[in-house]
Amino acid sequence: MAFPDYKDDLLASDFDIVRILDRYFHSGQSVCFIGAPPEVEPNFKNDIARRIHNSLGVKLHSFQLILCGSAHLGFSPVPEKLGKPFDSSSSDIDVSVVSTELFDRWWAELQSSALLPPLLTRIADDLFWGFINPAIVKNVSQIGRKWWDVFGAMGTNRAKGVRGRLYRDYWAMQNYHMVAIDGGRKKLLGMRM
Repeated sequence: MAFPDYKDDLLASDFDIVRILDRYFHSGQSVCFIGAPPEVEPNFKNDIARRIHNSLGVKLHSFQLILCGSAHLGFSPVPEKLGKPFDSSSSDIDVSVVSTELFDRWWAELQSSALLPPLLTRIADDLFWGFINPAIVKNVSQIGRKWWDVFGAMGTNRAKGVRGRLYRDYWAMQNYHMVAIDGGRKKLLGMRM
């Protein structure tokens, strides 16, 4: 499926957000691994799981690592970059890491940090949606620094880099994706977001 199909589905009179999640986000091989042998994407995920375990002591199954965004879809679903194609020379592979154990540990660490109010507000907004954005907290927590050591050290010939965002559970990840889908639809319809 390409962006024109996605765009048509966003604008369909019988628009169904769950259908879009299932059709685009929950299925298919990630675009950044098309043409690779079938074991390359699972091996990539297993490598991330191993690195997280070695650095943070949390075991993850490869099913807890979901490639998303343009690396999976072939185009960006977020309203600000809607339809922008994946480009292996300039795009990252975005990985949703789903782990209640790691999320709760990191959240507890953030609660004991001396966070300035503007940063605290940004973190609280993300926590409301059930995720921790490592880009915001990489320098304010030990887990954040280790997270960036893991993802910053990952190289691949399939993209510019690899980035991970931590979700408490699958529902939080799906809700975040639903917000992007809804925002994309509103953008195409010319509605206010």
